[in-house]
Amino acid sequence: MTGFVVITRPVDEAEPLEAALQAKGYATLVEPMLRIVEIRAEIPDLKSYDALAFTSANGVRFFSARSRERMLPAFAVGDKTAAALRAAGFADVRIAAGDAEALGGLIRADYAAVKRLLHVSGAAIARDLATLIDDGQSLDRLVLYGAIAADDFTSDLVAALYACTVGYVLFFSPRTASAFGTIVAKLGLTEMICSCSALCISPQVAAKLADLPWADRQIAARPTSEALLSLLPDVSDG
Repeated sequence: MTGFVVITRPVDEAEPLEAALQAKGYATLVEPMLRIVEIRAEIPDLKSYDALAFTSANGVRFFSARSRERMLPAFAVGDKTAAALRAAGFADVRIAAGDAEALGGLIRADYAAVKRLLHVSGAAIARDLATLIDDGQSLDRLVLYGAIAADDFTSDLVAALYACTVGYVLFFSPRTASAFGTIVAKLGLTEMICSCSALCISPQVAAKLADLPWADRQIAARPTSEALLSLLPDVSDG
């Protein structure tokens, strides 16, 4: 047994991941550390932009629900965001390698055709994309959603931590990791973390968890969901 795999993503993102992991034989607990809420910002006139940039599937979801624009080139931070764009009907999707730096490089490489971009994002961002593009390019930011951090754990997770049946906790963002650590301290569960492994999508995420006494902290080789999930042991390993 690997113990429970705890998924800390928001519900909409956690549920398909949970189904996929359960299909492979993992026992899971969904413990969202963020709740996604819509921000009703006005969408500007898109005729003045050469392209759109998306750094999350949530951005795609909220944008596509409010705008019929599908013809502008759409830069995606990674495969998951690209899949959401294609599902929403975008024809020209350009995919970066999974983080803001890679996305900035992809946009810079298209300098000749893309001068002005609209970045559709959440209220909190890990990196300012405007600082990662060419000096001759400009970028406006459209905030269409926010994330409210959880302030407690479910009784199921608390019970599993006390029973030492949590094997792995999956972390996909620094803010999610921070929220988890805050609740652990608040509930006095620090010692219960000793038998758990933290699987982190990036070094930035791992840094937010450094003060907790994990059995170990592992960092994905690339900042993608696939690379993160590859850190899980095969369930047949016992």
